[in-house]
Amino acid sequence: MVGGGALQDNLWAEVGAACGLIDVTGFSVTSAKAGLAGEDPTESRSIQPVPNPGDRYPVGPQKLILEEFPGTDDHVGFLAGDLQTTLDQKIKERRGFEAAGFTVVHDSTYNILGESNWKPFATAIESDGVQFMKFIGEGANGANLELAMQQVGYVPEVRYYETNFYDQTFLDAAGDAAEGVFIGAAFIPMEEADTHPATKLYVDNVEKIGGKKAVLGLQSTSAWLLFATLAKACDQDNDLTRDCILKGAQEVTEWTGGGLHAPTSPATNEGAECFVVLQVKDGKFTRWTPTDEDFACDPDFVATVEPAS
Repeated sequence: MVGGGALQDNLWAEVGAACGLIDVTGFSVTSAKAGLAGEDPTESRSIQPVPNPGDRYPVGPQKLILEEFPGTDDHVGFLAGDLQTTLDQKIKERRGFEAAGFTVVHDSTYNILGESNWKPFATAIESDGVQFMKFIGEGANGANLELAMQQVGYVPEVRYYETNFYDQTFLDAAGDAAEGVFIGAAFIPMEEADTHPATKLYVDNVEKIGGKKAVLGLQSTSAWLLFATLAKACDQDNDLTRDCILKGAQEVTEWTGGGLHAPTSPATNEGAECFVVLQVKDGKFTRWTPTDEDFACDPDFVATVEPAS
C-alpha cells in the first residue's frame, strides 16, 4: 500500500501487518499506526515519509507565531470533534502545547458530523478569554466556527490550524471570516511552485488531470517517490520484495520528497524540525514567516509528549 491513510488506522498491526503487507503511508494518525520516535519501520511494516510519531508533536509554528503575539500563550483554547481518534489527537496536541509552556483555558468538543448552531461555541470561547485558538477537525467545521466567531464579534488574536486546513475548500467555506488564520507546515507552499522545481512538478501534474491540489496530495506524492526510490534499488538488486523495501527504508535518514518538504527521517520515524507559517491574507494562503528562507529550523520545535493511546 502506498500513499494512502485513514483516520481510524489503529488496527494496522492486526490487519495489514499481520497479513504481511507493508504501507508507505501518505499519513498516519493514531499512535498504534504512527508508532513512536526511534522505531524501526521493519517492526511496524509501515514507512512514513513524513513521520507523525505518537510521542512527538511539532510546536515550531506556534513558537514562531508567539514571537509576534506575546501573551497569547496564557489563553489557549481547544475545540475538537467528538470522534475518539480526533479526541486522542487533541490530547496529544494539548500535551505538546503545555510542554512548550502554553496554558489552556478552554477545552471543548463538537459533533464531528456538524452542529446546527456554532454560536454557543464562539460565545464560550469569548467567555473564557481565549486568545490562541486551536481547532482540530476538518475544513467545513472549522469554517463554521470562523463564521460564528465573526458573527458574535469575538475573534481570538491567533487562530491556528494544522496543515490539513491548507486547502482551498476551507477558504471557500469560510470566506472573509478566515482572514488572518495561521497554518503551520513542513511543506514548501504551493504558491511558491515557480521557484521550487519539485513543488512545481506536483502542481503541474495535478493540474494536467484537473485534480485537487492539497497538502494530503503532497504527502501522498512524497510517499510514492519514496516507494519508487526503494523499489528501484531493490529491482536493480533482483530482489523486488516487501522485505527489501523495508530494509531499504532503514537507511533513509534524510528525506525531502525530492524537495517537497523539510527533511525527515523515515528510518527512525522522526518528523521535521523545520517549518513555515502561512497566513490567510486577502483570501489567499501567503507565507508569513520565515521570509528570508524556506524554513525556520530548531530541535526545540518538536516537543516530546506522552502518547494519547
